[in-house]
Amino acid sequence: MKGIIACVLGLLAAGCFSLGGGGKPVETRSFDLQPPMPSPEPPEAFGPEVLWVEPFSVDPALDRREIVWRRGQGETGAWERYTWARPPAEAVREFAAHALRGSGACAVVATEPRVPAPDFILRGHVARFEEVDGEKEWSGALEIRVALVRASDGEEILRRTYAGSGKAVARNPAAVVMVLRSGLEAVNQRLAEDVAEALAAERERPPAK
Repeated sequence: MKGIIACVLGLLAAGCFSLGGGGKPVETRSFDLQPPMPSPEPPEAFGPEVLWVEPFSVDPALDRREIVWRRGQGETGAWERYTWARPPAEAVREFAAHALRGSGACAVVATEPRVPAPDFILRGHVARFEEVDGEKEWSGALEIRVALVRASDGEEILRRTYAGSGKAVARNPAAVVMVLRSGLEAVNQRLAEDVAEALAAERERPPAK
């Protein structure tokens, strides 16, 4: 009897015995929303400014690695087996910086390391970035709020809210991720255009006396 007990304890210690029975291990899938590869030839900048894209804040319900889903008016949760490789706010920030660099809105668009003395600062908040589950179809929905600030005096020169949604081709998280990626590209294209326009207006502004 003592020998049997010793054998069982040895199996448990080695991780070869489970009181819950056998079965396949649960697979966890992670998704990393990376912006497209930058162009080998960066566009000519419209102006000499340095823009720092601050780390984005995020709604508390989205501040997690698991992909968040919503149903109806009040039901919400998160997938344990479907996660982001990095927090959504980081991916959204990188997409924004990528779009700004590609637009040539200014000479430098920086994320990390932080720029010690930027001319302008872009602040952002991720209000929605989630799966929306319906009875017959799933969608992806995102909402991003940004403000462009003049670093010299802290004055806000641009404030916008960008939102988008789209239907997933299948009722699964992977298809929703593809919708969110497409939505990010569309939203940040509009953001880059608005920032370029705001910076162009700043160049026309009379110098402060």
